Amino acid sequence: MFALLLSLLGCARTSTLYSNTFIKPATKVKKINVIYMESSLVSKTSKTSVQFYDIGYTDLPELLRERVPIVFALNNIGSEYATFKSQGFGQKEAVESIKWANVTPDAMLLTLQILDGQVVSGSHTPRTTTLNMQANLIDPRTQLRQWTGQFRNTFVAPPAGKNGFDNEFVDKLLKTVLEQMSRDGIIALAEHKAMTPIAKTTAAAN
Repeated sequence: MFALLLSLLGCARTSTLYSNTFIKPATKVKKINVIYMESSLVSKTSKTSVQFYDIGYTDLPELLRERVPIVFALNNIGSEYATFKSQGFGQKEAVESIKWANVTPDAMLLTLQILDGQVVSGSHTPRTTTLNMQANLIDPRTQLRQWTGQFRNTFVAPPAGKNGFDNEFVDKLLKTVLEQMSRDGIIALAEHKAMTPIAKTTAAAN
């Protein structure tokens, strides 16, 4: 019954699996440049013929390009954004390939990468998509990781077939990452709560 209700309404959420601070900054970080490391994924242990490219996974780079500056600005964090097609390369190559990544020493670099995931659907169950993502915060001056976090993104699609890769999904993803960084002492957020456009509109209405 609960799964059926979720399938009717549609449900998307991002949860923190793990985080660790390697080097805590002397002051709270106020500018973060984001690099999304785009990976080609194939659904593992899939029980359906539906694959990631069928449900909008390839929209993520463009959605992040649009949403990162909006969500970060709402939380008083400056940002730049770029996408890097990993193709077997790592974050070192990504940082070296982005022009602004090494010319703004006052900004930290945040790399986001979907590591793996799956799409599961049955004849009597809603289609559920799970993506496991890793975030790394890097000091461009030393190339050392300052912080890391692992996150799980899950959404259950309604029967109409709406996928979860939309503005709201990406905003929630970024919100969860920022809030974990705040709890870990990397950035400053009031009560460790990040603002998103929807939350800001709701607060203004009240």
